[in-house]
Amino acid sequence: LFYSQVPPFHAALVLAGFAATIAWLDLLAKEAVAIVESIGKISGISTSILGLTVIAVGNSVGDFVADTTAARRADARMAASAAFGSPLLMLMLGTALPCLLFTALNGRPIDTPISAHCRVAAAFLLCALASHAVAFPIPAFGGAYSVPRAYSFYLFSLYAAFLTIAVLLEAGALPKGWVCSLGGGSGCLT
Repeated sequence: LFYSQVPPFHAALVLAGFAATIAWLDLLAKEAVAIVESIGKISGISTSILGLTVIAVGNSVGDFVADTTAARRADARMAASAAFGSPLLMLMLGTALPCLLFTALNGRPIDTPISAHCRVAAAFLLCALASHAVAFPIPAFGGAYSVPRAYSFYLFSLYAAFLTIAVLLEAGALPKGWVCSLGGGSGCLT
């Protein structure tokens, strides 16, 4: 039976479809993470390295495709906004909201050790964000928040340096104790 107009239960169907999509994506994401974690355990690679590399790349592919498509359609402002907005939203939903809820429910902050790899990642993230804050508004780069192509090579080299340090930490070539002493707070996750 076909309706010539929108049925009264249309909104409920849309909501149910949205909920089903979220459930399927959650299931697929959990299975993908479990597969990567199993491969890591079998090969002896730590979950921190897998999270900072394989999972991070898999998580970023959708953003990369969407941002590249927007930039190619001459909507660079939307692409640049999405490049900053998407990770910020993920940080807010994935970190800030759970920490806020825990603190509100328990009356104390979460006391959890952070791995040496995550400390290095946070330092490089801070460096990249500081670079953006300096480079984008500089009139020598063209002003109006435009940067030269060399800036992208700088960011790729920054990421390569981060991966190099993360791998050296994992291999034991860099002392984790020194990295763990940075930032104060509790010790490193072992």
